[in-house]
Amino acid sequence: MMRVWGFRLAYAAMLGLICSALPAQADEFSKQHRAEMRRFAANNSLFVLYHEVGHLLFHQLELPVLGREEDAADNVATWILLNKRSKQADRTLADAARGWIYSGVAYKSGDSESDYATGHSLDKQRAYQIVCLMVGMDEKAFRPIADEYRIDAARQGACNWDYSTVNRSLRGLLNRGANAPTGTEVTVTYHDPNGAEAAADAFQSSGVFDEVADYVRRNYSLSVPVAFNARSCGEANAFYDPKTVEVIFCYELMEEYMKLSKENLEAASGVGSGKSKIQR
Repeated sequence: MMRVWGFRLAYAAMLGLICSALPAQADEFSKQHRAEMRRFAANNSLFVLYHEVGHLLFHQLELPVLGREEDAADNVATWILLNKRSKQADRTLADAARGWIYSGVAYKSGDSESDYATGHSLDKQRAYQIVCLMVGMDEKAFRPIADEYRIDAARQGACNWDYSTVNRSLRGLLNRGANAPTGTEVTVTYHDPNGAEAAADAFQSSGVFDEVADYVRRNYSLSVPVAFNARSCGEANAFYDPKTVEVIFCYELMEEYMKLSKENLEAASGVGSGKSKIQR
């Protein structure tokens, strides 16, 4: 059977409905926070795309993976962003960690016994791993976010070992395919959104798909062409398909991140009613 590595969000039920006709206060709230919603969704999408690049590299470079591959792909995404050493990359990681906290609450991650048998860590664990690697790389810069997550001083100190292990491992492994003069052939295609026009527009205008494709193009020399395809999938998902050597991003996932952000911004402001219950 073909293996497909992915990041999946699927609707299971609704606890309540967001009001279709919000008061003027909600309209004003939406205007004030629209840019933040799009940024949050774009940054979480960027993290997911680097996660899928992790799967791509594991497969194409035939890298050893000890432990859960999904956790290793999260570490790749965090490591890539940390090594950009930019405010934007740091904000992306902060938003990605917050996204896992939001999803952990919305999806009730860990409430079902089956959650412990999946290939992913629990959502909140994924958030804390991102923050641990952040403070492990640069204690001074990232101590405030580690404190915000109430990671105690002893664990923050141990996170330096965690980051050093990931850093040493990935530098050694990824050098196999890095800095080659020929680069990798990568094509980027935005397909018809089929009803997800707003999410498709937000995703394409964010530039994250092209950014990640260019990262692969410039930093690795893979033996086969890689396709980056954005499309409507009928579900909120993103995945790497090793059979077609294809990274697929579903517009519904961008839409879902915008919804998560909107619901949490509304909850913080006391605007809106109801919250999605989403099970992955």
